[in-house]
Amino acid sequence: MKIDNAREEKKTKGQKRKHQNDQIDMEMLKLRSALEGKHRSNGSIVLKSAKAQKRQKSEDSEDEFYRQVKQKQEAKKAAKAEIYSRKPYLIPSSPDLVDGRRLISNQMASNRGLTRKRNKDHKNPRKKYRDQHKKKVINRKGQVRDIRTQVGPYAGETRGINPYTSRSIRIKN
Repeated sequence: MKIDNAREEKKTKGQKRKHQNDQIDMEMLKLRSALEGKHRSNGSIVLKSAKAQKRQKSEDSEDEFYRQVKQKQEAKKAAKAEIYSRKPYLIPSSPDLVDGRRLISNQMASNRGLTRKRNKDHKNPRKKYRDQHKKKVINRKGQVRDIRTQVGPYAGETRGINPYTSRSIRIKN
């Protein structure tokens, strides 16, 4: 139950953030337009007439605008802090009661610490050397031709003769 609730909260967090950001953006736009003098509280359009009024309004409105922007930023930071604050989703359960001493884990029993990974095939030395020998035999087949024994009377070369290969050994004088 607690895990399901935690998952649902995580899913809805992203949606909440998007919705909050949209609200803050809309509020900023309304505030900016109100400070510029385009909208009144009833929503009608106002035209500025005198330069003196403009200066006075702009100075007052700038101070007010900066104060409101600062408040909005603080509210946004508080909302973020609330979203990203850690909440204990699962309360740690009390340890199971065990009679006498607790049992040790396999990791403690093996007591290997930090050891490198070793190949499974090399655990048994006999198998390791058997594999090494197999590998060397395969490599030697490329160097030395295997001996073929003749069975029955000579019936010619069974594999055929390739005139382009020379497998003979030159004798030095």
